[in-house]
Amino acid sequence: MCGRTACTLDPNQTRRACTYTNRQGRRVRPRWRNSPSGNQGNTGSTGGKQQQGGKQQGKQQAPLEGKGRKKYYPSFNLTPTAVTPVLLSAKHFDSEAAVDDRQLTPMQWGLVPSWHKGDPTGLSYKMNNCRREGITQKRSFSRPLDKGQRCVVLVDGYYEWLTSKDGKKQPYFIYFPQDTPIESLASKTSSAEAEVTEMPDFLPEEEVTEGSEWKGHKLLSMAGLFDRWFPPEGGPPLYTYSVITVEACPSMSWLHHRMPAVLDGDKAISDWLDYGTVPTNKALELIKAETCLTSHPVSSQVNNSRYKGSDCIVPIDLEKPMKETASSKMMGAWLAKAAKPSPSKDTKQGIKQEIKKEVESSSPWKLGSSPRKQEPGLRSSPLKRTAMTDWLSKTNPELKVKVEPGSQTTGPSPKKAKLR
Repeated sequence: MCGRTACTLDPNQTRRACTYTNRQGRRVRPRWRNSPSGNQGNTGSTGGKQQQGGKQQGKQQAPLEGKGRKKYYPSFNLTPTAVTPVLLSAKHFDSEAAVDDRQLTPMQWGLVPSWHKGDPTGLSYKMNNCRREGITQKRSFSRPLDKGQRCVVLVDGYYEWLTSKDGKKQPYFIYFPQDTPIESLASKTSSAEAEVTEMPDFLPEEEVTEGSEWKGHKLLSMAGLFDRWFPPEGGPPLYTYSVITVEACPSMSWLHHRMPAVLDGDKAISDWLDYGTVPTNKALELIKAETCLTSHPVSSQVNNSRYKGSDCIVPIDLEKPMKETASSKMMGAWLAKAAKPSPSKDTKQGIKQEIKKEVESSSPWKLGSSPRKQEPGLRSSPLKRTAMTDWLSKTNPELKVKVEPGSQTTGPSPKKAKLR
């Protein structure tokens, strides 16, 4: 199960964290390219509809650079439909690329099959995960798999919830073991900075110079499948992906019975991406439960998908009450205010009607009618003034309270109260 992740590095940082050794023995950083358009190759995901796609997008290049395309923005709390960086073979978009060339491309989380008809919006939440057991049986996943559309989803880590016997859910953050505490990332990157970072459209591959190796935290690499969907009315394609999941390993099954298929090590990543050399059956042998993960409990603030604070990944002590930070208090107050419903017009009218009925039933005569004739020897007692009549006179302007001397009251000055 993988339904919430943290991904906080910008494109340049992500490239540095993904430095690899190519077949020539050089240490290189993969290129970064936003979801491309046009006829740029004839293998892998560019097969099938490639020629048609190129024609469709000839006049749609401008919208690709404008508001029609979602961009990647780093965040401590990502949900399906978010755009995150995905590592894949460069040959998917350039047939002349070397077999081991890698490329980083931002894609939307939640796979939309290329053959899907209609609005793809609702599919993302249903296709964010792909079970290993059914990957060859379901057409949504078997077709991208047969085309070699294999990718590696890169995140700092993912969240999972442990449900207690009383139904309370405690979130945990799961990630690769680090040389330095991963929570230190929270102090280096603020959510405010992450949300406004502008992303370049293209960063070429470059060789790593001596002393410029990545010294930050190790990204979690999860096996995935991607696909490309063309809008029926024309326009740039939508690139989406799904994370492959497996039965949880014994060391993680206490938390959840499912977990992402993690690719541990550069060799596993290389074999999974190399669809031209490593056949599907061999690649699927890499999809298994790894025991190389670690976790810690985090604040329940992460339960709300709108909360993006950096404290999402900071470990907490379950034995001690959590101390709220200034930012979490502000965000919590804002979320509570946004979630509080305001009374509708019908609700207000209903309250007024209930008040009117209550007054009518307690009065010796009905509102709006003339007083009944008093029988000889009987004395009618006027309505006494109480806290209720004071409140009614303020909330309902139609009711008027006439104060007469001599009536019993709960206040300091006795007065008669008559409702008319």
